[in-house]
Amino acid sequence: MAWAKFFRRPGGNLGRSYQPGSMLSLAPTKGLLNEPGQNSCFLNSAVQVLWHLDIFRRSLRQLPNHYCLGDSCIFCALKGIFCQFQHSRERALPSDNLRNALAETFKDEQRFQLGFMDDAAECFENILERIHLHIAPDAETDACTSKSCITHQKFAMALYEQSVCRSCGASSDPLPFTELVHYVSTTALCQQVLERRDERFGELLQAASTVGDLRNCPSKCGQRIKIRRVLMNSPEIVTIGFVWDSEQSDLTEDVIRSLGPHLNLSGVRLTSSKYTPLHLLNFSKAPGRVLKSQTTKALQYSSGS
Repeated sequence: MAWAKFFRRPGGNLGRSYQPGSMLSLAPTKGLLNEPGQNSCFLNSAVQVLWHLDIFRRSLRQLPNHYCLGDSCIFCALKGIFCQFQHSRERALPSDNLRNALAETFKDEQRFQLGFMDDAAECFENILERIHLHIAPDAETDACTSKSCITHQKFAMALYEQSVCRSCGASSDPLPFTELVHYVSTTALCQQVLERRDERFGELLQAASTVGDLRNCPSKCGQRIKIRRVLMNSPEIVTIGFVWDSEQSDLTEDVIRSLGPHLNLSGVRLTSSKYTPLHLLNFSKAPGRVLKSQTTKALQYSSGS
């Protein structure tokens, strides 16, 4: 699921012509083929999410160069699909080139292989990681500062986590890390909805993300304390992966009702006072495969510029 920022240009009428969730700049709606036995719905879902993000689509189109891997180049295959979305007259398009490139790239890990179902949120995340490698192959994934890297310039959430004991005041060293997709348990989220009915989605998300995550006090005073996670930047696109406890869950409607049209980053403890609210753009409903008795779906909030 993606939240996005929308910026009003001076003298423009963006507020009237381009509302959150509108697709006025897109080609007529097209779909991706999923023939019997292909089991490509997870990939098609991830591609549709990326296509409907104006920020990503325009940035990808403007990139002149990349590190190409030929027939297994995910970057080329994705640009090819986007070109078909824009110019083809067909209503249903094949995703074979990207499916093959993905399978070849991850064959050693036996992931995203031809004919097998996989997880849409994980596919989305891995496509972003591969795009990073195609654009900035020499930069570390967690420390990429390349201005041309769409993955980290648009999607990356820079966070740190720390344990702070309220009993003795001891604290652990901050541990910085980067996320492209923030995963949260639907069971924990729905529980927070019941307990915190008047709070916004950002606060519910923050609370659900730390449910059950208890650590020992850094000074070993005997207290068990919750981990504290802080978002350090204001990403243009925030992607959230919902983790269901099973394939057959009755929580889907509860989760959807908890969503708001905007995501206020101050609700997830943004340290800077400068931020722009994000608007709900996409909710990927493609089923994910079960991973350790869990399955995921993707949600995006993004900022259109």
